[in-house]
Amino acid sequence: MTLWQSVTWDVARAGGFTAYILLALSVIVGLMLSTQLQSPSRWPRLINSELHNFLTLLSTIFLGVHVLAVWIDPFTRFGWQEVFIPFVSHYRPIWMALGIVALYLGIAIGISTWLRPRIGYTWWRKLHVLTLGIFILATIHGIGTGSDTQTEWALAIYVVSIVLVGALLCRRIFFPVGKKKLHAQPPIRKVDGLPPRQGQVSGYSTHAAQAPARRMDAVPPRGYTGTLYREQAGEVMEHGRQQQGLYR
Repeated sequence: MTLWQSVTWDVARAGGFTAYILLALSVIVGLMLSTQLQSPSRWPRLINSELHNFLTLLSTIFLGVHVLAVWIDPFTRFGWQEVFIPFVSHYRPIWMALGIVALYLGIAIGISTWLRPRIGYTWWRKLHVLTLGIFILATIHGIGTGSDTQTEWALAIYVVSIVLVGALLCRRIFFPVGKKKLHAQPPIRKVDGLPPRQGQVSGYSTHAAQAPARRMDAVPPRGYTGTLYREQAGEVMEHGRQQQGLYR
């Protein structure tokens, strides 16, 4: 094996494992967001949508590195048909096909995210569930085609990723978070020293106290002057003072 063959082969392996680890972390963060698992209150809020999107972007970049390195590697001798068309590869065609299908599903989810303002949140969320399928296909693809599958560190990566994703998925399915919470009723305001009135039960009122009567304007309306107006105005003002004293 020449130096170039060693470089391309090592880059393909490293790119594949890095892309898989980032994909697993992206799925884990997404499940933690859907189950509303957050960091402790004294820590910064690390689990958020920005972290999820960042991990997904990094995973896509390293996936591109993996595919490109496999394509140009002179040792494996993969053509573009074997890299992009399922069941055409001469090397373990079934496991290679699963990785290619996962690649296309990832592209579909990326396009749906880009078109989210047009297709709406409901359809985007339904398509986003395919991320779990991508993780499953990528896991099978890595175990079936990887040359490092028998090593302890590779098995540890697969086992830890599967356990974490499986545990969060079980929590998501069997312990779903309620979509809506019941709104608490406003506290009942107690009115001391007043008898029950309309909208009031046993000294407790569900309505705010009525505002005191508004004082009548000192200027009589046009065409309405004289003693009769002053007498009526005095009665209204006296009634207003009585109402104010009642609610003190």
